[in-house]
Amino acid sequence: MTNASRQEAWGNNLVTINRQIFNAALNTLCSRADGSPRAAEIIQNMISQDNAPLDQASFSISLKAILSSKGSQESTTDILASVEPLLLKMEAHNYLPAQVTMTPLLDHLSKRGDLHEITRILNWMEDMYQRKGWRDIRPNRIHFNTLINALSKSKNGGRKAMKLLNKMKVMYSNGSNECARPDLVTYNAVLNAIAKETTSSGNKRSQIDSDIGERAESLLSKMEDGLEGDHIVPDIVSYNTVLSAHMNSHAINAATKVQAILQRMSDRDVEPDLLSYTACINTLAKSKTQGSAQKAEDLLRKLEEVYAVGNEDLKPDVNYNSVIFAWANSSDSGAVQRACQLLNEMELKRKSGDRPDLIPDAVSYTSIIRSFTKQDNDEGVSLKKYILNKAKFNVEDSGLNNVLLLTQIESNEDSGAAAEKAEQVLRSMIKDSQNDPSKIKPNTITFNTVIDAWSKSNAKHAAAKAQEILKEMQILYEKGFPGVCPDTFSFASVLNAFANSPEANSAEKAEELLRHMCKLNENGNTNVVPNTICFATVIKAYSRCSTKGSAEKAESILRWMVSEYQRGNPDLKPNTICFTSVCDAWSKSGESRAIKKVEELISWMENLSASGHKDLSPNQHTYNTLITAVARSKDPMKATKALHILRHMQDVLSIKPSSVSFSNVLNACSFTHGTPSIRQTALKIAIVVLEEALENTAPNDRLNVVYGAFFQTCANLMQKEIEKAKIERVVEAVFHKCCDHGQVDMKLLSQIRRASSKQLYLKLFGNFPTFPNIGIEDIPELW
Repeated sequence: MTNASRQEAWGNNLVTINRQIFNAALNTLCSRADGSPRAAEIIQNMISQDNAPLDQASFSISLKAILSSKGSQESTTDILASVEPLLLKMEAHNYLPAQVTMTPLLDHLSKRGDLHEITRILNWMEDMYQRKGWRDIRPNRIHFNTLINALSKSKNGGRKAMKLLNKMKVMYSNGSNECARPDLVTYNAVLNAIAKETTSSGNKRSQIDSDIGERAESLLSKMEDGLEGDHIVPDIVSYNTVLSAHMNSHAINAATKVQAILQRMSDRDVEPDLLSYTACINTLAKSKTQGSAQKAEDLLRKLEEVYAVGNEDLKPDVNYNSVIFAWANSSDSGAVQRACQLLNEMELKRKSGDRPDLIPDAVSYTSIIRSFTKQDNDEGVSLKKYILNKAKFNVEDSGLNNVLLLTQIESNEDSGAAAEKAEQVLRSMIKDSQNDPSKIKPNTITFNTVIDAWSKSNAKHAAAKAQEILKEMQILYEKGFPGVCPDTFSFASVLNAFANSPEANSAEKAEELLRHMCKLNENGNTNVVPNTICFATVIKAYSRCSTKGSAEKAESILRWMVSEYQRGNPDLKPNTICFTSVCDAWSKSGESRAIKKVEELISWMENLSASGHKDLSPNQHTYNTLITAVARSKDPMKATKALHILRHMQDVLSIKPSSVSFSNVLNACSFTHGTPSIRQTALKIAIVVLEEALENTAPNDRLNVVYGAFFQTCANLMQKEIEKAKIERVVEAVFHKCCDHGQVDMKLLSQIRRASSKQLYLKLFGNFPTFPNIGIEDIPELW
């Protein structure tokens, strides 16, 4: 561009800067403007020149460059401050800002998902219309539809889309903006945003009791009943989107809901298409309800009938795998056999020539192979061998190989041996594929399966093996090995291996790997995204570490995580588990400041919860760590303080204590030292707490731990024979309760012996042949 300008200035008539050359230069700079304010600045300088040959395209390119140069954290106010002069320049060149001009701006801002910022730009557009008379910049239906579509990709996009829809309805109904009247496209876009709704960046909504299906259907019902206006009549897109919402919701009643909607479509003369049936079949396939697999197959048969009479649009080939999956995962009688029959049906139809495209693939075989892990009988084993042979013969696919690998891991009881076997299979695949390019190559899933096997292994060297495979994976990726790319799961599995490792420095190694993950992501590796689970795993590693300073390191990871979240990283949202793990680390640290640190963390959680972060409220486990910290302290009044915390949980916070809560208070009593009066008080507290524990614990609570802690308290507080004699009746009564509950184990027998006087021990066990050395095999089975 500079050379062309120079040639033109020197009078070279063969070189003239026309609009095509000018726009080409703008385009070149625009391609470099992503995150580069300098490129955008050059463009703005170019178009500000009086003799610049500008047209509509010039301004569109410039706007795109400005938006590309803006970082994700830049405020809407700053962006609009850069855009407004450009629009005024357009007006000066007799190019009024058009609807198409605003689309990239709206799309750019709405992708952030900030409804407050979206409202701000809509107000700015209305203000520009009022001040300048630019009709096409005024917020209208198309603008709103653009925003709603973009919101579908953001956190809680469905709820935000509904708020925009309501804003449109208000603007139109009160006469403030007749251009904002929503149409069917608007409603379908809102339904789509609900159906695709996520709860955090990149993460799907919780699979338990999600309400997206209910909310989408509620809006559909209003559309059907005419409550949204006579011009809003749901079409096939509306119904299919609601079907998808129920399918994505994972709600318990989703299968029932999709069948009802399919019937509503027929009742309202909206002919279901292949997408409609596919959504229903997929929802039924994922349902755990008895009979769902048969209903999925019934829909498949209906599609087959319609296709057979000439409706090519309802060819059901894509649905066979879903129905096979439904049967393979069903608990109905003969389900796996029915899945095998469908697989054979696919093969017969293909071989007969009727359906040459109906070919069983890795997904077909995978569903059935995985189902065999549930069948340990002879029939299951023989069916498994039969299907495996068919799969190996018919399918050359790394996905199938990964399932075969996973099946071998799941069928091996020894986790260490399973990981060894999995690694052998992986190395065999690598070697074979390198020697013969036609052989199946391992991919990311293959590597992750083996890494995960090691992370769950009980082998001493499991963490080192997991990290070794991750490094090998990285090397192959850098060499261009196809399909192998370490991702978040790869790293998370190795972090978990370190967290479970008994080896020294495993927590430090986990932190080092986490920081490496962060560095990779900062350098542009989008496959590796550190998230809450990764940080929580490193915190857990430090909480399990007995090395001095581990609690402080766990807290530093938590504070780092909170800082990143506050700076705008939604993937690092801390939760109660993270805070509680740090509390746990401090409670076991043995440091004199442990109680104070746990109290500070709980106070921090309470403040965050009060400010709206309800998922950060301290829970039963959090307060258990505080009781543990008190129990491990040297405070002679720790029994009283532990009881006070228990009462605070019960009376103020309405948190129901568990057997662990009661056991921790008993431990505080057990290790109380001081005057006879202090020890007497501790014993009284122990008796009260034991009675409460037996009355309030759940059936599945570990009462043997509670009984053991009580007997340990009696033994520690009443060490002299004369003291033990004073509490004989209490110890005997509690022992008989323990026997009635069937809670006596070997450890508890030892604790009873220490807690009993010689006379009481003789009374309880004197008639046993092995007295005084009573073993677990000597006592009645009911005990």
